[in-house]
Amino acid sequence: MRATTPGEAFLSAIAPILDAVGPLPHARLDTDGESTAPKKQKTRMLKCECATCGYTVRTARKWLELAGAPLCPIEDHGRMEHEPLDDEDDDPEPED
Repeated sequence: MRATTPGEAFLSAIAPILDAVGPLPHARLDTDGESTAPKKQKTRMLKCECATCGYTVRTARKWLELAGAPLCPIEDHGRMEHEPLDDEDDDPEPED
């Protein structure tokens, strides 16, 4: 279909149905104060890449801190390199 406007046959067929249904009742949605905006991403996935073969995975900062970088699944390739861990929570205190 390419037509973007309804034809006369469709409008005449649908008119009795729309008349029977009547206007849609609507009111402002009650969200109990919660935002209806998309939720903010909480986990930033960091890229880890094997320097030998280029195999790439993404992992959470938590796992890089707890267990270190993942190992490449190919034997003898060892630990993957990862993006630097920025210290978002460790802001330097301003000097007086």
